[in-house]
Amino acid sequence: MFDPLIALIGEIPADILITTVTLSVALIVNHLLRKALLKRLVDSPVGELSLLVNILRVAIGIVVVFFLGENVFHLHMGGAMQALGVTTLIVSLGLQDLIKSVVAGVLVVLGDIVSLGDQVMMGEHRGEVMDIDWHQITIRDRDGIPHIIPNSKLMSDNFMRMTGKMACRHMFECDIAPGVNLQLVKTDIETLAANILSKNGWIEPQYPPQVQFIGSTAFGTKASVRVFISDIEYAVRAMDAVMCEIGNRGYLADCTHVVDPNWKPKP
Repeated sequence: MFDPLIALIGEIPADILITTVTLSVALIVNHLLRKALLKRLVDSPVGELSLLVNILRVAIGIVVVFFLGENVFHLHMGGAMQALGVTTLIVSLGLQDLIKSVVAGVLVVLGDIVSLGDQVMMGEHRGEVMDIDWHQITIRDRDGIPHIIPNSKLMSDNFMRMTGKMACRHMFECDIAPGVNLQLVKTDIETLAANILSKNGWIEPQYPPQVQFIGSTAFGTKASVRVFISDIEYAVRAMDAVMCEIGNRGYLADCTHVVDPNWKPKP
């Protein structure tokens, strides 16, 4: 490949020149790529960027070693390449879960898939993203309990990033006894829930509570009560308060419940 250069200036000077140019190019490429990474990740929720930088340095180092080994030191690098491939395969099989998590972490950061403060659903877990690193995501559920979830779950579980109305929506269901005016019940629950949530500062102002009737059971009509909470930390307390108040209204169903068909909301 460099025979004309060797014939022109001699083998040793050519080897020195090739080595110098190769190392210089490697340093420049490393600097430019590192600068591009830092610029891309300036607002990244992951504060520690050393992992990507080190992966970049190792990759460039391997390319430089093989290039100089073949063209300057005249070594047969095919065997080393095969050994490196076998070693990489063994390591990847032993650390496949960690590697999947790291790869997913890179995708999370570079693709801006999720950020701190987002409301997400990962498999059976739903909550607010509290921390992100290359290996795992920490989310806080409605009870304030942190859950540490490997980034690999992004590739294997159902993942949803919830925004706007969906992010603050929380639901519970109840059965309404037969024989009552469902429109009056709907209005009563929505008004009651709005008053309780507003009084405690839990409500998301732009989204009032909603009641939808979604089917029937042996006990009556199934209602889905949807409340929109300003902070997930208050979700459980808010739904508990609303449900307790609904329980005092006299129209929830049970196996023996009988309701006056002329029921009306209490003043």
